Amino acid sequence: MNSSPPRFPLSYCLNVHDAATWNAVRKALDTEVLAVKQRVAPDRTFPLSLHLGNRALREASAPANRARLRDWLARNDCVLLALNAFPYGRFQGVRVKENVYRPNWTDPDRLAYTRLACAFLSGYVPAGATGTVTTVPGGWRGEWISPDDDYAALKNLRQAAALCRDLGKVRIAVEPEPGCAWDLFDKRVENTGPEIGWCLDACHAAVEFRPLEKIDWSRIVRMQLSAAIECDNVPAARAALAPFAEPNYLHQTRAALDGEIIGEWPDLAPALAELPKLPARAVVRTHYHVPLTWKGSGPLRSTRDLLPPAIFKKARQVFGEVETYTYSVLPEKMRSATLADGIAAELRWAAARYGSSSLANLNTVSPGLA
Repeated sequence: MNSSPPRFPLSYCLNVHDAATWNAVRKALDTEVLAVKQRVAPDRTFPLSLHLGNRALREASAPANRARLRDWLARNDCVLLALNAFPYGRFQGVRVKENVYRPNWTDPDRLAYTRLACAFLSGYVPAGATGTVTTVPGGWRGEWISPDDDYAALKNLRQAAALCRDLGKVRIAVEPEPGCAWDLFDKRVENTGPEIGWCLDACHAAVEFRPLEKIDWSRIVRMQLSAAIECDNVPAARAALAPFAEPNYLHQTRAALDGEIIGEWPDLAPALAELPKLPARAVVRTHYHVPLTWKGSGPLRSTRDLLPPAIFKKARQVFGEVETYTYSVLPEKMRSATLADGIAAELRWAAARYGSSSLANLNTVSPGLA
């Protein structure tokens, strides 16, 4: 009888670390990832969700690097179950904005990158398990200029699905975001094959005012536990929101009355300019991933309270991960002592809601890793 402790129930997305090159990824694995594991799962297998940009992925695919990663996973009691193949290029420390959706699915480079990601992951997924690779929801809607774009993009997606079918161990998880070409449960996407599923990001759903209780989970293959910023449309709240209008990431913003969206903007800065024209009782949500441990401050709230208990039960049925990639741009007062501290605290918060069997070792902190 196997008496080894169960695998830690969820992961975190490594897009919070630099993944532009394989050397950068290796550095994050040896430092930040191990520090997080020591804090939450020192005696349990820890699932990984790597982000590999296109260059890093090609470097990691070299036979010698694949072997080194396999050895690292074995030595450190980690298992690779997921890849983030959404950002194609560098994602940390640079201005990203709409570039995060490029190349879009009309571009052969997006297909090549995704196929390589699927093939790479399939070499690490344990027998009996299925890995997931996240990807762009088509592309940025403003750059979707004709029906030909849909035709080309869906043709490429079908080719990616065919590879997954051949591999037999990987599914693609399309990750919808506000303002993109493919919305959650788009039938055109689902018709490309059962190998294509959806990544449900709680922050994105909140910004779109989509109630999680009404989600159909039949095609959800991955859950990203995340939270957005919410506030009422009053001067004090808009003033508190202004410091979050930072230059690196796109912060799509929506305003709603009684759950119906009455205003939408591609970023926070234009939203702040227009919001004074809307009713004060409108609810404003912005695509700014905030730590799950942040309750809110002053007039600003977190949408984490929109994560009902039933969602955590559902999340246990698919690959789940915490995704807060914004630590480098958070206001100083919202940052933890170290990045590992912040991520570990989020994992504890989420795992505690997964159920009592997830709580073992959550309070263990390794000395010297502060």
